[in-house]
Amino acid sequence: TDNNVSIIGGTDKTKYYLSGSYFSNQGIIRNTDFQRFSFRANVEQVLNKWATASLGVNYINSQANEKPDGNSFFSPMNSINIIGNFHDIFTRDALGNIRAVGERGRVNPVSIIEDIKQRQRTSRVLANMGIKLKPINRLTIDYTMGIDNYAQNGTTFIPPFAYNVNTAFFGGGLALDPTQNGYSSTANNVFFQINHDINATYNIDINSDWNSTTQVGYSQQYERNNYSLLHGRGLAPFVQTVNGASTILPGADERTELSISGAFVQQNFKYRNHLFLTGAIRQDGSSVFGKDQRNQLYTKASASYIVSSTDYWNKLGVSSWWDLFKVRVAYGESGNLTGIGAYSRFNTYSSNSFVGRTALNGSSVQANENVKPERQQEIEFGADMAFFKNRLSLTVNVYNKKVTDLLINRQIAPTNGFSSLLDNFGSLENKGFEIMLTGVPVQNKNLRWEVTGIFNQNRNKATRIGQALTLFSTNGGAPVAIIEGQPIGVFYGTFFALNGNGEQVKNAAGIPQTERGVQNSATTFTPGRDANGLPSGAVLRRVIGDPNPDYTATLVNEVTYKKWSFRMQIDAVQGVDVFNADWRTRQGVGSGKEAEKEQLGQLPRGYIAGIYAIEQWRIDDGSFVKLRELSVSYNFGRVKGFGDVSASFSGRNLLSIDNYKGYDPEVNAGGQSTILRGIDFGPVPIPRTYSLTVSAKF
Repeated sequence: TDNNVSIIGGTDKTKYYLSGSYFSNQGIIRNTDFQRFSFRANVEQVLNKWATASLGVNYINSQANEKPDGNSFFSPMNSINIIGNFHDIFTRDALGNIRAVGERGRVNPVSIIEDIKQRQRTSRVLANMGIKLKPINRLTIDYTMGIDNYAQNGTTFIPPFAYNVNTAFFGGGLALDPTQNGYSSTANNVFFQINHDINATYNIDINSDWNSTTQVGYSQQYERNNYSLLHGRGLAPFVQTVNGASTILPGADERTELSISGAFVQQNFKYRNHLFLTGAIRQDGSSVFGKDQRNQLYTKASASYIVSSTDYWNKLGVSSWWDLFKVRVAYGESGNLTGIGAYSRFNTYSSNSFVGRTALNGSSVQANENVKPERQQEIEFGADMAFFKNRLSLTVNVYNKKVTDLLINRQIAPTNGFSSLLDNFGSLENKGFEIMLTGVPVQNKNLRWEVTGIFNQNRNKATRIGQALTLFSTNGGAPVAIIEGQPIGVFYGTFFALNGNGEQVKNAAGIPQTERGVQNSATTFTPGRDANGLPSGAVLRRVIGDPNPDYTATLVNEVTYKKWSFRMQIDAVQGVDVFNADWRTRQGVGSGKEAEKEQLGQLPRGYIAGIYAIEQWRIDDGSFVKLRELSVSYNFGRVKGFGDVSASFSGRNLLSIDNYKGYDPEVNAGGQSTILRGIDFGPVPIPRTYSLTVSAKF
């Protein structure tokens, strides 16, 4: 349910906007849901001929009932994968308690759905105040102050299990140890941010052909975040609070502050409506970096030329059918001002309890006070074209992005007292192009049909990282690495041994073997064979998959017939690999298709166990074509006091055409990470949704 009401009104000098909304989502997993209330008010007041003030406030309150996600033994999705489908998970004892599944101390998925409670509540206020001044002709001064303040509370309750659950999963084990069985936690996060922005713009016509716009500005942002955690295990029946736990676990009390500031000067020139030039210099600073590297200077420049607006273009024969021809070029620099934590440049210590006393633990990462922000440089060329009275348009962009001073935790010898060092070791590049083609095949009084196609291709690689490779730990066990000369975030792991004909090397039992030999470098190796032709030597590793797609594409069809509107969107992602850990896990517990083949004798006995550790076996084809959206709407016009009434019905993620062996090739256990991509281990598939919308104006 998504309901919105808004009111707009005012006079010539006073304008206001009021709105309220309510959103409710029942959730995909049973006993999960999300609700959000929000209220917004904006007021703009003309003070006099040269001053206008504005004020706005937005309050948002949300609450969610959740279940654990990802690679967790408490995740509904993951718990199903790690338990054989031959178990009856709904069986209960004489007292109505859920029974154990198997003998390994795993959590029954029914316990997760029915008993485990995970809640989150958020209260947020966004406010802004601004004033616009025009003290003299052609000069405009804008000042805006914004505040973002929210408080979050999250709680988790795992009641004591009535069956054997491993103590690692907050169970009591075989003995149902009351000091370990059950878990409760409460976490609070309070965030405050305030920003100030002031800009001055001076616009003047130099002569009848040239116009100049000069801008100067300054911005400052301050953030404060306080996070605390209390948790414990070993709960008595009916007790859900942390203070009722018999074993209090080490908590957390984290407080961070940071500030970011920047100033810029920008100059724009316009020659008639043909040529547009822009140049700018900006200095940004962030408190997360040391004083010698804190402030960095960035530049940008751009130029665009509308050839079709010139006099000589109109004299060409093509101008009758070629409506627009614009060429563009741009260069820009930027920095990652929050690329590290507020205090990551320091060697910090954390405290905990040790034999009844307070102890200090150092970090495993050696800090570096001289680290500086990553720097991105991008150059882009583009063109915009339109033909046949704008019935056909084409946009093309070609870009080259380079990131230098890449911040990487580089592995170092343990004799240094640390396992890794934070420093500006790396650089990477992204090259690619984007094409958008839009056509209107049919357009008349009653019918309009518009088609838009978008094609993107990007190639990235690490050009320098200070070492052969850097491995990243992931919650899904995916062997993610950054390797010089390779795309970012490739899967680097063990693989199948092949003979000279490209066929898998198998032992006498017919089970494929892991490749072994001599690892010459991160990407080269020499296979080894024993007298029987089987792999020998050390286990080898190579790039076994790439989560970066070869290309992405989108096709949108929009048809309007009188008061009816129809929209269809198809998305395609091709040439992408997914580390499908869920699929492999299902084979290991006897629930998958490969395990079924072994049980039926179609594969040799011991096949699954023999190849279970080969990481290449988990690489899956993640390419797909999806019917992303299908919608139809009707505009009723004026209906009994309402100025405009319309209704629409839409569906999203309706169909996926793929060869993926999991639930959904588009999921990622790595969240929004730009490095950890294409990992399927416990995430909830993207749902198929339907919505009915009615809107009215009055």
